[in-house]
Amino acid sequence: MDVSIVIVNWNTAGHLRAAIASCYRHHGDLSVEVIVVDNGSSDDSVTMVRREFPEAVVIANDDNVGYVRAGNQGIAAATGRYILMLNSDAELTEGCLQELVRVMDAYADIGTASAFLTYPDGAPQVCAFRFPTLWTRLLPAGRVHSVESIPIGSGEGADGCIDVGWVLGACQIVRAAAVADVGPMDEHIFMWYDDADWCMRMRAAGYRRVVATRAVCVHKERRSAAAVPSLRRNLQVTMSEFTYFRLHHGRLITGILWTARTAASALKTLVWAICNLLTLGRRKRLVEALHFSKGRLWFHLKYAARILWLAPTPCRAEDF
Repeated sequence: MDVSIVIVNWNTAGHLRAAIASCYRHHGDLSVEVIVVDNGSSDDSVTMVRREFPEAVVIANDDNVGYVRAGNQGIAAATGRYILMLNSDAELTEGCLQELVRVMDAYADIGTASAFLTYPDGAPQVCAFRFPTLWTRLLPAGRVHSVESIPIGSGEGADGCIDVGWVLGACQIVRAAAVADVGPMDEHIFMWYDDADWCMRMRAAGYRRVVATRAVCVHKERRSAAAVPSLRRNLQVTMSEFTYFRLHHGRLITGILWTARTAASALKTLVWAICNLLTLGRRKRLVEALHFSKGRLWFHLKYAARILWLAPTPCRAEDF
């Protein structure tokens, strides 16, 4: 088997249909298997896959066990020499999979590669980043993305690939031998930062991480996560960020980051509270800003022990 394509799904039946169809439409001469891991969807995702794509392998969980754990279920079932982790809201284009495999075949030291991601309108999407550091994460939130992201153009790089820090997991091909070497995704994380963590462990093992710039994949981005309220989603991302720092930078660095974030949340809460008093709570945007900053302050204080000392554990958005 050349490629095992693992798709984790949660309530995105329509997008999932398009994702699977693109896999069967564009695999060319490569032998592929599609493994769909469903996280207790309440829509007809599982029924749809079994009805419309009977050749696909379906693993149906009774509950939402998280992207990482579900992804690892798919990886454990995979038989291909390469494993493609494909988001349910992503679609392969003609030649994408073949180009990913060509790059991996050409360079045995590459552990993982991302396709060149675009939005549905064809606009390029950031798919590669520098690894997070304490210093970049102490920057204002609006600056972090611009400092850590690596802008890449279609077709750039020697032989169509560019070395990067870590790649987004929306359309990420992984060498099965590299998974055997560094292990699957870390299940301390429910979702978010799993791709950065995986790439960090590959770097430690000596594997390159690249973007295959001639392999184009359309990514609609966060269609499953969009169902989660913004504050809960933000807190889940933040918890995964702290877990990443605990795993790779230790308690001291994580503690400095936590202190800075807690102080910033406290200051914002105070400022927005004063603004709401002055406007008698009549400005909806100010009320929402106060609610958001209070939620983040509550999170940092309530989960301080888990963030700073206790063993990291995966957290659902509903936990917050």
